[in-house]
Amino acid sequence: MASKAQYIIGVDTGGTFTDVVVLGGAGEVWTAKASTTPDDFSRGVMDAVKEAAGAVAVEISELLGQTTLFKHGSTVATNALITRNGCKVGLITTMGFEDTTEIMRAIGRVDGLSGDEIKHVTWITKPDPFVPRERVVGVRERMDYQGNEIVPLNRADVMDAIRRLIEDDKVEAIAVSLMHAWANPKHEEEIRALTAEADPRRKVYWSFGSSLSQVAGEYARANTAILNSYLGPTVERYLKGLETKLKSGGLKGPLLIMQGNGGVAHREHVSAIANLQSGPAGGMIASAYVAGVLKHENVITTDMGGTSFDVGLITDGYWRYAQEPIVERFRMLQPIIDIESIGAGGGTIAQVEAETGRLLVGPRSAGASPGPVCYDAGGEQVTVTDADLALGIIDPDYFLGGKKSLNKEKALRVIEEKIARPLKLKVHEAAAGIYDIVNAKMSDLIRRQVVRTGYLPEEFVIYAFGGAGPVHASGFAAELGIKKIYIFATSPVFSAFGAAAADVMRTRVLSCQYVLPADPATINQRLDTVEEELSAAMSGEGFKPNQIEFRRYYTMRYRRQSAGVELPASWQRFNPKRMAEIQTAFEKKYVELYGVGAGYTKAGIEISEIRVDAVGKVAKPRLSAKRKTGGNPRAALKGKRRVFFARPQRKFIDTPVYDYDRLGVGAAVKGPAIIELPFTTTLVPPDHKVTVDSYMNLVMEVP
Repeated sequence: MASKAQYIIGVDTGGTFTDVVVLGGAGEVWTAKASTTPDDFSRGVMDAVKEAAGAVAVEISELLGQTTLFKHGSTVATNALITRNGCKVGLITTMGFEDTTEIMRAIGRVDGLSGDEIKHVTWITKPDPFVPRERVVGVRERMDYQGNEIVPLNRADVMDAIRRLIEDDKVEAIAVSLMHAWANPKHEEEIRALTAEADPRRKVYWSFGSSLSQVAGEYARANTAILNSYLGPTVERYLKGLETKLKSGGLKGPLLIMQGNGGVAHREHVSAIANLQSGPAGGMIASAYVAGVLKHENVITTDMGGTSFDVGLITDGYWRYAQEPIVERFRMLQPIIDIESIGAGGGTIAQVEAETGRLLVGPRSAGASPGPVCYDAGGEQVTVTDADLALGIIDPDYFLGGKKSLNKEKALRVIEEKIARPLKLKVHEAAAGIYDIVNAKMSDLIRRQVVRTGYLPEEFVIYAFGGAGPVHASGFAAELGIKKIYIFATSPVFSAFGAAAADVMRTRVLSCQYVLPADPATINQRLDTVEEELSAAMSGEGFKPNQIEFRRYYTMRYRRQSAGVELPASWQRFNPKRMAEIQTAFEKKYVELYGVGAGYTKAGIEISEIRVDAVGKVAKPRLSAKRKTGGNPRAALKGKRRVFFARPQRKFIDTPVYDYDRLGVGAAVKGPAIIELPFTTTLVPPDHKVTVDSYMNLVMEVP
């Protein structure tokens, strides 16, 4: 009797579409999309899984019943933050430091703002706190920065604070963040024990800063605990509800949740804030996997979806975490992949500013509902997708592989009314202006990301993904002088592909101060402790010690500096030779980043932070090279349509349209051309060419 097929499912809920990738046991890959449903995200997930079942040609119950791992990246936490739709939170902190989160840091006033917004100094105000001052309660206690107890915890203060917050203020969640709990969590653990007496029925959701972060910085650590409590009940309800739907639909395997650190974990083991940036993290995982296959050391990852444009970097073969990621203008301390986003997606709104008559694009988005004008679902604001349609790049009858038709006439009419007429332009000129502006914004973001790493843009290749990425990749790459762009069959669902490929991972980041040359035994003992904790956590994920891979990274800096440089270590433990090697590696990297003479060795060098990733490997998609099959692209020609090329010709050109599925390995297409995939469109300008490599990737180059 033949064994049943086994599947791995990856799901990414985006701002406009929910994407699904199904991996088969023999290396098959199926993709599907459905509209995101902001009123109930789980409904969009189930709709997308149903579409995926259709692609696999099985019933949804059969697909779920034979799924060994269901991995999900979600925007639920991000959406709750953006819309301020979390719960009512109270904060317990060290007496005398109740104002920390409102005072913020000097840079807190502009954290999360764009360069243009920062220029308007008189308009800038601090963001509204998630916990107002009246719900912040101080308790008597104090640890010093070395973890020594200075003032014991006053338990009466704690009991009174809990009673006041729950009974008087009617909070739904409480965050606890005490001074220097990162160095010694004893007092926070004492408060955790007291909650059994003060809140025996668990009326509220609890978060403890020391459990979420062991990194110095009272402001960002307090934000971390607050945001986790603010989001916790919402995320927990969503994930429990989704799991119930999946299990009732036939899922027998576990529900694993994508985290911002680039790994997945079982639903019950994931904190609410770990869910932030899980979608973009999926794109980075997919990029790292493909980069390993294609042997690319330096990659710019560009994800242009319906709402945002996300940029990340792989340098020397690995990604980096943001030192203090900023979410909704608040710094926090969590291991989140360093990915920067702006409002520049297919649904990004274009408008003429009344005061200046300028054409502005973004950052607001039409989202999934009502969406662009051309969706014909009530949208009245011109978007980037409407402009792409007006330029002829998108086929109105082949959107989402022909599953959705777009109303081009309506899009043209609204562009004429709201953009072209006020600017005294023709409709196609107005649409080209929108196309150029959004490309310029994206190239500016990429340039900032690259330059601050000490590299030049031309030292990278671009991976273009997201539903709108291949439409615009040639435009923003040209602005940067980058000659090679990769577009994949899975590009429209790349974050879901990354979720499907993600390993189970737990991360610990901790502050330290080891002045070099430090005692190797001291650092090794700290590593032993951290890795024992991670091994215990991974045991809860179902992994034995011999199944866990540890990855170690060290952040180093010259003494008295506030920011450091992270370096990976290929070895397990320190010895005097390794100590000298890592110092040399740091000084070399510092010169690469900041220039010859920027370093000052006489100041001394220290390790200020240690990061350890514990990785449990799971099944991966199998990308195998194929033999050349497509020397003649004429077999893939679908026809021609008039496309307006904004650069360099600025005119309509009768452009050949090719079907990606009929282009074989080795096929070469010269621009101008359009290559249509089921869920995206690749624009090939006149001075570009595209070849299909042995992995069926589209490789776009400027000859």
